[in-house]
Amino acid sequence: MTEAMVEIRGVHKSYAGVEVLKGVDLTVNRGEVTCLIGPSGSGKSTLLRCINHLEKHDAGELRVDGELIGYEARNGKLYELNDKRICEKRSHIGMVFQRFNLFQHLNVLENVTVGQTQVKNVDREIAKTRARELLTRVGLEGKEKHYPSQLSGGQQQRVAIARALAMEPKLMLFDEPTSALDPELVGEVLDVMKDLAKSGMTMIVVTHEMGFAREVADTVYFLDGGVIEESGDPREVLVSPSSDRLKSFLSKVL
Repeated sequence: MTEAMVEIRGVHKSYAGVEVLKGVDLTVNRGEVTCLIGPSGSGKSTLLRCINHLEKHDAGELRVDGELIGYEARNGKLYELNDKRICEKRSHIGMVFQRFNLFQHLNVLENVTVGQTQVKNVDREIAKTRARELLTRVGLEGKEKHYPSQLSGGQQQRVAIARALAMEPKLMLFDEPTSALDPELVGEVLDVMKDLAKSGMTMIVVTHEMGFAREVADTVYFLDGGVIEESGDPREVLVSPSSDRLKSFLSKVL
């Protein structure tokens, strides 16, 4: 039996009275790649941020590897965890943002080691060894002493991926990881993500890269207006969509 890594049931989220997520249900099995597609403002990034409790959902249930994220159940009620326990659970979920979010005052090696030493209490030399291995994996061997300002956008995003992987996550979340990149730099980041997918990493990717979704994803979810309009095998959904809304969306992005 395939084991679910992420289970989302009836998740709602509102901002200032505007409902952004309207009862989303979604399952991601262990080792699968799931892509979230849809127009801007459809709730994709909000859903992703709810998964690691960067945003608090208003209703519904969200589990990663069988455990509630951000909450614990006692006597039939949910209680939010304290910051320390939230951070501990979040440390098992890697997150790669649009804008890299690297520490500008740290060099590449320090960016990849800091989480290991400060959050997981890994020995500094062991953390450095792990960081160098990951930098080689993402094609950045020899860049250890560079600072983010000395790197291209594609290189910075690959550092961000290495930093997330250094925490040995069970799940990786990508929030439009190529949207801030010049077109010629997109491929180098997608290649790293494809390699991750082949290695069996469980991934949820918010993306506008339909070619990547079609090639790598096991399942695609199309969100529009805070609901999932259509989902399924990308080789079917992206080629022969059944909903008029998805047909219209694809006609603009393909």
